[in-house]
Amino acid sequence: MPKLLIVDPLDLSLPSGDGGVLWSSRSCYEACLRNVEDVVFEYTTAKDAELCRRASRADGVILGGSEASAWEDTAFNDHLLDLIAICKNNEIPFFGICYGAQLLGRALGAHVARHPEGIELGAPAIRISEKGRQHFIFDDVEGACIWSVETHNDAVLTLPPDCELLASTAHTPVQAFALGDLLTGVQFHPEMNSEDLRYLWQAFLRNGYVDTIPMSYQQRINACECERMGVLLQNFAKRVRSGARQKAGSELKLRRA
Repeated sequence: MPKLLIVDPLDLSLPSGDGGVLWSSRSCYEACLRNVEDVVFEYTTAKDAELCRRASRADGVILGGSEASAWEDTAFNDHLLDLIAICKNNEIPFFGICYGAQLLGRALGAHVARHPEGIELGAPAIRISEKGRQHFIFDDVEGACIWSVETHNDAVLTLPPDCELLASTAHTPVQAFALGDLLTGVQFHPEMNSEDLRYLWQAFLRNGYVDTIPMSYQQRINACECERMGVLLQNFAKRVRSGARQKAGSELKLRRA
């Protein structure tokens, strides 16, 4: 059965009052993908020493958000750039979300840096381009605009060479991009809804990623209203499934030849 590796660099959670888990970053992916059939989902974190080996054996990879900055020269980023290189060189479909998209942009030659206009926070209108409407990641998405969770200080500031622009916001023109059907990145968080955004910032505070939440940020977080865009993750999982089946069929024909 096809395997989709989901790498969650955040790996955040909030405890419930009874000692359980109230919310986790992983639960967002699970909520979006629970009804996808005939795909095995394997979850890990960016600190996994076996990450690149796992990726080389997977049929697809999702790399999610992180508190790290993709433009910095760090061992953490180098480890994940190796992951992207494995996907590109071995034609393993890759889907980068937020930090994952920024690191993909960097790997493909884009300019990635702090956004000159500061944080994008909330659920702004995301305009899907004509190329975006033709791309599999936006299959079954109606209309020319969607609204999805945004929470980022960094951004892909230039479209990577040879990539298609799939979506934009007024704040971040390179909101989604793709290199064919193989490598896709979105700056927004399709796996999250407005409640997830509120939990995420509580987790940031609890884990010391921020000392306080500025009032202007809290107002935007409280005002955010949007649903998960789980269809994008489902579309990627279906792409992984169909690609794995095609590959298996081609290998079978070669063995019989």
